[in-house]
Amino acid sequence: MKPCQFATYLCCIVFCTAIYSTPVSGYFVEKEVSATGYRGRLYVKEDSLKLALKYQQLAHDLYDSGHFKKAIVQWKKVLQLQPGNAFAMFMLGKSYIGVGDNKKGTALCDQAVKLTAK
Repeated sequence: MKPCQFATYLCCIVFCTAIYSTPVSGYFVEKEVSATGYRGRLYVKEDSLKLALKYQQLAHDLYDSGHFKKAIVQWKKVLQLQPGNAFAMFMLGKSYIGVGDNKKGTALCDQAVKLTAK
């Protein structure tokens, strides 16, 4: 992947995430909240959102300090709680690239970009 392509993908993900997301802290106010627009009811526990945010902050700190293997573990935990989190998927890919697994990292980054395009 060329540096300009990577920068374009990153900008696209950050831009789409900023447009289509709402702050986690004010999104769910009850312990369990049903989401509208779904055939069945979807319940999300506020505790799992706080846990995902904790894992995401830790993963970001580990990534920024160059501890890519440890960051991979934390990004995977975020994705277990939030499988549709394109940012976490993209950062997991960047972490894999950081440890030298360019093929897997590029595939995850591409998958994250496709996820934001939906």
